[in-house]
Amino acid sequence: MELSKRIRRPKWTDARLLVGAVLVVAAMVATYLLINAANATTRVWATATPLVPGQVLTAEDLTVAEVNLADIGEKYLAAGSGVPEGTSVRAVIAAGELLPASALAPVADLEGRIVAIDVAGSVPSVVDTGSLVDVWAQPESQGLDDEGIDPKQIVASAPVSNISREVGSFGVGDGARIEVFVASSELSDVLGALDGSSVLSVVGAPAQVEAESEQS
Repeated sequence: MELSKRIRRPKWTDARLLVGAVLVVAAMVATYLLINAANATTRVWATATPLVPGQVLTAEDLTVAEVNLADIGEKYLAAGSGVPEGTSVRAVIAAGELLPASALAPVADLEGRIVAIDVAGSVPSVVDTGSLVDVWAQPESQGLDDEGIDPKQIVASAPVSNISREVGSFGVGDGARIEVFVASSELSDVLGALDGSSVLSVVGAPAQVEAESEQS
């Protein structure tokens, strides 16, 4: 009789069974919440085209992206919120990237302006909207006795907001009009070179290592 009492089944009131049951339920709830969080998507703005400082953002420049971000906080711009009027970006953002909230700035607050530059001759094929260029000025010769002046770089790593290439009848580049964002510190040199006494040229500049989308 004593032996049968020792091997009797434990009751649900046993404290160890209650603790074990609680742990199992907690694990199931945590797994459920984790799976839901992993599958949850958030709608944020992404770039449909390259964005360049000085360019006023419009609805055509953006697209909605569904991303698996459980908590984006204020890092990216939620698609539910509109872009304030007269807003631009602080640095170049490539097409297809998420739009960081920190990248936005009123156009009036940017330290620079977009300037249209007419370039004589062909422009490298790598130069396109969103790429960076260096601008050089070559003073025109004033006569036979003029020894000439070496070309001078007047703009470094300027983002291209628009480019219009002119192509001749034989496919040879006859020039281009390039709109670039010029920093305030370089504006005077550019405007001075645009008086017609200099021939302007552009060359592709190395891309910036640090992308604006990585800054927070």
